[in-house]
Amino acid sequence: MKAPRLTHKVQQMIQQAHELAERNQHASIQSIDLFMGAALVRKGTLREMHDLIEPNLDEIEGLIKSLSPEASSGIWIESFSKPPSLNTLKIWNASIDIMKRYNQTFLNEGHIIKAFYSLLSDHPELESGLKVVRKESIMQSVTSSRDLTVDLLNRDWSFKEDGQVEISFVDIKEKDALLSWSQRHFGENWSETLRCAFQSPAPHIPILKAKMGGEMVGFAAYDVYMNKKGVFGPMGILPTARHQGVGRKLLYAALQSMKEKRYMYVVLKEAGPIEFYEQTCNAKLIPLEDWK
Repeated sequence: MKAPRLTHKVQQMIQQAHELAERNQHASIQSIDLFMGAALVRKGTLREMHDLIEPNLDEIEGLIKSLSPEASSGIWIESFSKPPSLNTLKIWNASIDIMKRYNQTFLNEGHIIKAFYSLLSDHPELESGLKVVRKESIMQSVTSSRDLTVDLLNRDWSFKEDGQVEISFVDIKEKDALLSWSQRHFGENWSETLRCAFQSPAPHIPILKAKMGGEMVGFAAYDVYMNKKGVFGPMGILPTARHQGVGRKLLYAALQSMKEKRYMYVVLKEAGPIEFYEQTCNAKLIPLEDWK
């Protein structure tokens, strides 16, 4: 079975799940292997997940040894070194459905953990054993959009134009066309957020657009979310234009503009593809203030 595009954290999660399965002599990747494999990545939100689970590691280790083996699916998935169990295969397929529902093209750790918990009731023995773990806190950390910060002073955000992607500020005269386009492709909420940008007294409307072949394929906005200064987002790229550097160029152009406004830090508000921002601009998670 061909796997979708995987984030680096998901690739590491699969490797950790394989090592757990080997260590516990599992013939197939069990659902508990996948769950604990996520925690053992210990990066970003998965570092938080590990910290939440750590007080109960001894109990979970005992749970792993006591669980009845899950039947193997007998199906090989690309990137897996063992076939997943039937339960793990259900989680995997459900996580891909979640990814598609959010119109995303990389499978990330949030999709998998959300799928894991959505199907946990199908495995009463595992569900009972994991009651020691703070489910709501893990869900809040790993499966929700998160705020991040970017230090603008640590680099020059300008980039070399390549001729394939044209980045420019939106003009006031493009208001109706932009709002209509954004509503059609990304929904009413984002369109209404962008509307705030046209009330800005700044020389530039704080929205950048990306064009390929003369057609608009994406946008990035800042200083528009609840009219708060120093906040980046939203940003949207048409699915057909993804994986071609459009998002990175829009992001860098916006960050460079914000740096020129003498902002020292930027908040990435409710970022979905967290790993994209971690890798492209060294964004750092803002820790959750309290765990529910």
